[in-house]
Amino acid sequence: MSQTNECLKRLTAFADQESLFAAGDKLLLAVSAGADSTAMLYLMSRLRFSYNLSLLAVHINHQLRGEASMEDEQHIKEICMRLSVPLVIRRIELGQEGDLENRARIARFETFRIILENYKFNRIMLAHHKWDHAETFLMNLFRGAGLSGMSGIKALNGDVAHPMLAFNPQELRELLLEAGISWREDASNADNRFTRNRMRNELMPLLAQDYNPQIREKLCDSAGIFNQADQYIAELACRKLRRITMENGNGRVVLSIPDLMKSVAIERFYILREAFNQACGTRLDLSGNHVRELSELLTSAGSKFISLPHGVLAIKRYQELHFSIYPEDVHSPEAETLTIGNERARAVHMDHRFSFKLLKVLPAKVNEMDKTTVILDADKLCGRIKIRRRTAGDRFIPFGMREFKKLKDFFIDEKVAKYDRDLIPVFEDDEKIIWICGWRLDNRVRYDENTTRYLMIHAESLQKKANRAASRKKRGTNELDEL
Repeated sequence: MSQTNECLKRLTAFADQESLFAAGDKLLLAVSAGADSTAMLYLMSRLRFSYNLSLLAVHINHQLRGEASMEDEQHIKEICMRLSVPLVIRRIELGQEGDLENRARIARFETFRIILENYKFNRIMLAHHKWDHAETFLMNLFRGAGLSGMSGIKALNGDVAHPMLAFNPQELRELLLEAGISWREDASNADNRFTRNRMRNELMPLLAQDYNPQIREKLCDSAGIFNQADQYIAELACRKLRRITMENGNGRVVLSIPDLMKSVAIERFYILREAFNQACGTRLDLSGNHVRELSELLTSAGSKFISLPHGVLAIKRYQELHFSIYPEDVHSPEAETLTIGNERARAVHMDHRFSFKLLKVLPAKVNEMDKTTVILDADKLCGRIKIRRRTAGDRFIPFGMREFKKLKDFFIDEKVAKYDRDLIPVFEDDEKIIWICGWRLDNRVRYDENTTRYLMIHAESLQKKANRAASRKKRGTNELDEL
């Protein structure tokens, strides 16, 4: 059997085993000009008709090696033309400061993501092979990575697939030689200033020579065992997560802290990671330090929050832990005050939509309204209505009371978490606060038997969170979590 046929047979078996792609998929192939990605390009071009695949090769030119970078670009153009695979080329500039290797990786993936979304493709295919897998395992070991890190490179991680993990680099080079396809060697691969290059060029040969000639294969085998353990614990944690989840939807996941704390530490780590994933759509970039911060948050007193990657905030609200995605300026003190004109019927501010309606007759179902709607005496207003965030020193006379109360004290008495206080719109006129949205009307604008004009204000959150039908909970008499 030819090398090509043998590789195609192994690739299809590996792809089917790991569910890397399916018939009719649209696959983005990340290609440099090296042997590994060129071999992937060649093999996938041979499989596309039997699987009815749509292929798009993407080459990122980092422009770091001068003329050599341009020659790589031209070479991959010729290979794609020969194999009849469409090609997209993107040139990016990184500069020379900082961690060049890491910044290049981040820039590549940002570009891949944009193209994947624009072209409506299913998967990103990367050409890491078995020895890359072994090196990643060892690097993660030295870094003190957890169980997931010790799994090395996963064959399928979200929408990123690694089909070449079925091969070692020598097999891929032999494949290209048989097919008469050339490749280019990146001179930077010999630059031992980069950690992975030192691992590949110095440490691995030393380990193979002095300790075990099969060191790479053994490391791959170990990574496979760690991967099985990782998947097993993750499945257990997902089942536990479903039991302790109080709400889940639209970028927010709410967990019961008492139930979460019943889990052992390793299970709790996986639960927190999966809750983060469900909030933002990825497990990437949630580091061990973030998990330690989350553990401290769980045992802290009062209501607090920490910032996590991908715009996620982890918020402790009494006995609940919220993973939420909020607008970036949600705590910005510079947020503008919105003034409502007399003719205005609707307004959007602070992630809420408001409607205003003047009435001459009190609605029949006024007692059935929840706290997202208030009715006040329009003639007790002074000037125009304004909507803003709370400020230090805010005072008002809560509905039913006669004395002023600091807004801070009101929130404490109502057990409003510190973080949520900045999310609650405050309504005022030219003289006074008139409504703490969703919580309490000011007594000075309440309607009475002498009222002839009523103003009805309705508030609707633009970030409504759908409650899980299967997980109900008691929240006292105030069912205002969405506002």
